Amino acid sequence: MSDTMDFESRDTPFPVALAGMIGIAKALFEGFYGVLGIAVASSVDDSFGTGALVFGIVYLIASILLLRGSRVGYYAMVVLSVIGLVGAVVYMFSSGGAVLGGALLIALTNAFVLWLLVGRDSSREYVGLGARAAR
Repeated sequence: MSDTMDFESRDTPFPVALAGMIGIAKALFEGFYGVLGIAVASSVDDSFGTGALVFGIVYLIASILLLRGSRVGYYAMVVLSVIGLVGAVVYMFSSGGAVLGGALLIALTNAFVLWLLVGRDSSREYVGLGARAAR
């Protein structure tokens, strides 16, 4: 069990490892936020809390698959980060000033994960999508 997240033995590039760790942290936050939305907040619709919980669970699974070198995990992380980024930007423009900072932080972390996965050659090569994989 100690070798579950052993990044050195699998030659996991730093951008992939960082994106996976950020993804796990975001997934736990989203899941906790969804549980709070379901259990505590009476002003939030239950479907919002359920959606946040499901998003967090799927993001956690995608992060773990990414860290294991799965191409499905890579694509899922990219798609979920795009969805999160678009949702955060829409929410920033439609919300009040009190939650602007949180929405901005969510947008920045999603954009950072996208840059780590799509903007770095080592990330694409790790899942077999880079220039070296075509040779």
